[in-house]
Amino acid sequence: MDFMRERYQWLMTLLSLVLSGSLASLHAQKVPVVETNLANGMRLLMVERHDEPSVAGGWVAHVGSANERPGITGIAHLFEHMMFKGTPTIGTKNYKKDLEIISRQERIRNEMRQEERKMRAAYRRGEIDDMFKPENKTPRYKELEKEFDKLIAEQREILVKNEYDQIYSANGGSSMNAFTSDDMTAYFVNVPANKLELWMWMESERILHPVFREFYAERDVVFEERRMRTDSTPLGKFEEEFSAMFWESLPYSWPTVERECNSKFIPFR
Repeated sequence: MDFMRERYQWLMTLLSLVLSGSLASLHAQKVPVVETNLANGMRLLMVERHDEPSVAGGWVAHVGSANERPGITGIAHLFEHMMFKGTPTIGTKNYKKDLEIISRQERIRNEMRQEERKMRAAYRRGEIDDMFKPENKTPRYKELEKEFDKLIAEQREILVKNEYDQIYSANGGSSMNAFTSDDMTAYFVNVPANKLELWMWMESERILHPVFREFYAERDVVFEERRMRTDSTPLGKFEEEFSAMFWESLPYSWPTVERECNSKFIPFR
């Protein structure tokens, strides 16, 4: 009986601790959020703080990899990366020349895709063993590669690398980053309280006037991110295979960071 009484007391003590923790957790969730809707339809959530003179700002778009479809999988995450590339006034010294170079780059890439089709057909016929080997590339493809590399070098002369981060850092900002999930894409940064207007301008420009520079270089960055976070981790591919089976008939079946982005580049202007 003593054993049962002690066990009962122990269980009641544990239950009281759990209940008190749950009540404390519920109390902690009572954040004084002020909600308002802007004229453009954006919902604005604000929490006033007096513990430090800074603003933690961010915005969320309810669009993610679940909004993709077969053939364009991976585009939501790649789009998140490209939104760091700047605007007509951020990220370049010569916007007009920048657009001209981007247009010329894409014309060359279209020709390169045509040559890739020829190499792929040769691979299927067994005429070459690997279409990515330099010796198996068509003469025209090699010429186009050189032309494309020249345009990359030309564009680098007028680019201002990471200017978003430079502007925020020069004005006391920190922790600028973004993420993409199945259902959302979010951008966030901390700025001093007297730089709230700067944050509003920077992020509205990011949304309204993005310019997608260095598309193919950034696509390679995404490929490397996938290799680091998925292909080289113990459970990365297993989790993808499990999701593919579990969400078989839903858009959650494919990963956010795809093996490749199949979409064609369309520059924003």
